[in-house]
Amino acid sequence: MKIANNVHMLKIDNYYLTLLWDEQNLVLVDAGLAEQHEALVDAIKAAGFDPAKITHIIYTHQDGDHVGGGPSIVSVAANAQTMAHVDEAPYIDGRKTPTKLATALANYDNLDDAEKAEMDKIVAKVKTRAFPLSKTLTDGEVLPICGGIEIIHTPGHTPGHICLFLQESCIMVLGDAASIENGALTGFNPQYIQDLELADKSIEKLRKYPMQGAVGYHSGFFKIG
Repeated sequence: MKIANNVHMLKIDNYYLTLLWDEQNLVLVDAGLAEQHEALVDAIKAAGFDPAKITHIIYTHQDGDHVGGGPSIVSVAANAQTMAHVDEAPYIDGRKTPTKLATALANYDNLDDAEKAEMDKIVAKVKTRAFPLSKTLTDGEVLPICGGIEIIHTPGHTPGHICLFLQESCIMVLGDAASIENGALTGFNPQYIQDLELADKSIEKLRKYPMQGAVGYHSGFFKIG
């Protein structure tokens, strides 16, 4: 679904990824799950683009439904630069245990044998998923491509979560930092928030931007105002 002059929203199962472009660049925001690779490739082609020509993959944060498909996309787009916020990088490249997994592991000793075996499988899967980033991003940084992509550090869901403000179209790519209800920006499901105080501050930060629309990773595109 094309939502602006150079912005296309890709629906992969119940996830909504964002594709941006200009004459020299093709940017994918988040990459879905590893098992969604073929569906993602097909969606990019259906939008009229060659996945091999992706130049940048920007991850909003560390969760598996956002980064899991990254390595397989890079295997197709060999020259793609991979990017995430500097605070999120250790969780993506394997230096730190992803936050949700770390929370689950804190209860490991209380699990029965079957539950421990399942947790061990998850840990092994996460370790094999780790990959290095080409570049780390910082709050307020503007990538001078696709009409200008402003990086907004929005911690709360995870420590290094980012949203992207697309300066040309005034569209906000929210990731999991917030949702849209009745045309207004609201908090993401508290059940999935690591730090509620930080999450609330991040939403207030987002509200200062002149958004004309927003893409939520689990809710799709909404016009604002």
